Amino acid sequence: MQIVAINAKKPNPVFIRQALAVLMAGGVVVYPTDTAYGLAVDATNEEAIGKLFVMKHRAQKALPVLVTGITMAKKYVQISDAAHTFIKSYWPGPVTLILPHTNTLPSALTLGKPTLGIRQANQPIAQTLVSGLGRPITCTSANLSGAGVFYVGQEVVRHFEQQPIQPDFVLDAGEIPEEPPSTIVDLSVTPPVILRQGSVRVQLGKIAKAKHR
Repeated sequence: MQIVAINAKKPNPVFIRQALAVLMAGGVVVYPTDTAYGLAVDATNEEAIGKLFVMKHRAQKALPVLVTGITMAKKYVQISDAAHTFIKSYWPGPVTLILPHTNTLPSALTLGKPTLGIRQANQPIAQTLVSGLGRPITCTSANLSGAGVFYVGQEVVRHFEQQPIQPDFVLDAGEIPEEPPSTIVDLSVTPPVILRQGSVRVQLGKIAKAKHR
């Protein structure tokens, strides 16, 4: 487990390149997100996804992903007029959308379900990783399933250092602001449903208006 200290707002390009090399090789990277520390793998790499499931002791729960924006999102999920309106209102930021996927990512990511959780991060390191890779990355929390989330890089390190499978690379941005988890909105059903209300308060009325254009 290699650890580097990085500025959360102005990430060192050298460390970003190192993290990208790890992702491209199928490795796991710890990085800060809009809400807490997360674990990133290349979301198109089935073997890396499997490693992440084993590392987190995670079962029967799909993994959400980060994209650079609506253009990348369209490659992986179906964007309705309503979803387009919603994305323009709430991205980038901690709002995860559940949308029908396009079967272009490994089924291991979604556990065979017809939908995918997807969002665009507002955090500079997360943004840079996705844009540098040119593909989605996972944004699951950096912990074993069932454990609390972490806001300090060294706490993530201590959490995993006694585990048989560890992250390959840690972008340690120190202590990051403690934020609630992302708001989750299921746009794959009619009417849409807020599955989890996070720090961003969404208005489903905007979606209803888009549906009746």
